[in-house]
Order: sequence, then structure tokens, then C-alpha cells
Amino acid sequence: MPDSAYLHLLINHIPVFGAGTVTLFFFYSILRKNEKMNKMCLISIVFLSLITIPVVISGNRAEGKVKGLEGITEENIEPHQDIAMKSFYLTETAGMLALIGLIAFRRKGPVPAWFLISMLVILIFVSGMIIYTAHLGGKISHSGIMEKQIKN
Repeated sequence: MPDSAYLHLLINHIPVFGAGTVTLFFFYSILRKNEKMNKMCLISIVFLSLITIPVVISGNRAEGKVKGLEGITEENIEPHQDIAMKSFYLTETAGMLALIGLIAFRRKGPVPAWFLISMLVILIFVSGMIIYTAHLGGKISHSGIMEKQIKN
């Protein structure tokens, strides 16, 4: 079983690619006025918010594992951790809003355009925050973690 640092490296890419993909599909579905695709994108936002939970948990645990390893400094960990928490809260907010929208508009016909566009704007911010979080995480040296995992 991989340790928490290795697990974090494995799963942290899911929100990065997930947010970008959902943003593109959501933009397309709004342009095409495809109601089924709009709802699938809202469901995907809910799932994205759920997927970020184990990423944050594994990241918090990974910090304890990597502190003190050669080449890993607090000055690289802190900015990544700070923006990761902001990204997490924004992603969870987007997920809750998407779920509220799915419930509120389930029987009232198509989801209103104002709600879809608002969610798209939020999702664009979520994607940007997650990408920036990944960028800062990339500044943390991962070679020590990978070497440790290979030896085990």
C-alpha cells in the first residue's frame, strides 16, 4: 500500500484534469443549449468536489511524511498548502451550488441560463485555482518520495 505522500502524488491530478475537462464540456453544453449535458456537467461538478476531499486529506498527511527530506523546504510547502485550502473551499462551494441547482431545478424544466453561466464562471475560477495549486505543488521536490517508494 502506498504511503500518503505517494498516494497524494497519484490522485492530485484528478481534480486538475477533471476541472479543466468539466469546464470545457460545460462551456460547450451551454453554447449548444443541451439540457442533458448541462445537468451532467452539474453532476460532474458535484463529483469533482467529492474527489478533492481525499486529495486534501492525503496532502495534509503527505506534509508530515516529506518534511525533513533532502531538497524539500517549508518555503515550497506553505504556499502550496495555503492555495490548496482556498482551492478546496472554492471547489466545495461550487459542488454545493451545483447540487442545490440540480435539486432546485429538477422539475421546473431547463436549468436557467443565469444559473448555468454563474456556475461556469465559478468553475473557471475553480480550474484556475486548482491549476495554480498544482503549479505550486510541482515546486516541491518529489524525487525523494519516489526513491523511498521504489526502495520499499
